[in-house]
Amino acid sequence: MKKITLILIFGCLNLLLFAKEKHVSKPKKYHPVYSYPSKLGFDVDLQIGKVWKHTTNFRPTINGPSYCGEVNVFKQTDGSKDWQRKLHYPEIGGGFWFAVHHDRDTIGNAFAAYIYWKYSLVRSKVVDFNMKMGIGLAYSTKKFIKGSNEVHNAIGAHLNAYVQLRFGLEWKIAKPLRLVTAFTYNHYSDGAVKLPNLGINTMTATLGLIYYPSIEKYKLELNKDSIPKPKHKNEIFAKSTVGFLDVQNNLIPEKTYLMQSTTIGYSRYLNITNKLSMGTTLEFNFGEPHIYVNTLETKSVLIKKAATDLSVFIGDEIMIGKVGFYFQLGAYLYHTYRMPLPVTFRLGANLYGSTKLGKKKRGAIFGTGGLKAHGATAQLIELGAGGAWKF
Repeated sequence: MKKITLILIFGCLNLLLFAKEKHVSKPKKYHPVYSYPSKLGFDVDLQIGKVWKHTTNFRPTINGPSYCGEVNVFKQTDGSKDWQRKLHYPEIGGGFWFAVHHDRDTIGNAFAAYIYWKYSLVRSKVVDFNMKMGIGLAYSTKKFIKGSNEVHNAIGAHLNAYVQLRFGLEWKIAKPLRLVTAFTYNHYSDGAVKLPNLGINTMTATLGLIYYPSIEKYKLELNKDSIPKPKHKNEIFAKSTVGFLDVQNNLIPEKTYLMQSTTIGYSRYLNITNKLSMGTTLEFNFGEPHIYVNTLETKSVLIKKAATDLSVFIGDEIMIGKVGFYFQLGAYLYHTYRMPLPVTFRLGANLYGSTKLGKKKRGAIFGTGGLKAHGATAQLIELGAGGAWKF
């Protein structure tokens, strides 16, 4: 996962969603109303682009274009939930994506299954401008193999994480049909579970169609002043995670080590779908002494002492129902060994369970998963669980 991915995805989202709710005593006089043929729809598109050599360490030679495509099925939210109205009635869906690369003898082809949500930036009677964000799992047909495919240092495992970001225009050419013209960014990598892991980034121009199978009129009323304020604006949280870090070193066999972390923090709700956070993370990294993060640099002496790292962070989390997508930017206060870059990025999601725990029913438990990176280089994937309490 690359730094550009983190900045593109959450930079756009934060600009759109940071604003606090505006409440007035009287309803607005004008509410734009837009009709949709049906709640269920299908999205099919074809993409043409090229693999981006995003770092000078990228070894494969890219001689030609990549051809990609996808098939999606989605549901248009109807505003029955408060968060749906706040996020301008997003689409929620899932689909299948594929990529046929020109240099497939080296980097192979890829296939991905993913879920996504689509946020409308501008709506009109003729065209809609929106942003689509997807995340899932990808399978790469080629990977780095020592002695036979060493030039392919971008992918170290067949199974990878997949991220998609699309900005597009949807032209309303008929009641059941829309023409899609868009720019799509596709990325897949294994998050340094297996090295090397520079990742494959494909930038594409996209052309597609959206089809609504049934004509079922229903309307979305925008700017309707019926979105409640957060009942509790403050929150404290704690979580524990385990990360998986691959190590390649001439002194030891290739091995996956564990990184254990504990995080405590505070969040402030800006509205029912967005909250800012700050906190601190204590990590015990048993793989870090053997190698600098996600590089092939080796050490002349095998060090057995685990690394202890203490960092602070600020972040943002966007709530889509019981799922929260978060981005964190952190800096180390203390670390046992020298870091290539003493700045961390975290990107991931929290899945919240019960939100009515405890005597005052303000508690919540959640599962968490994400990726940690240093600058433009992924370090590890981490999984865990935590709890939160509002006041």
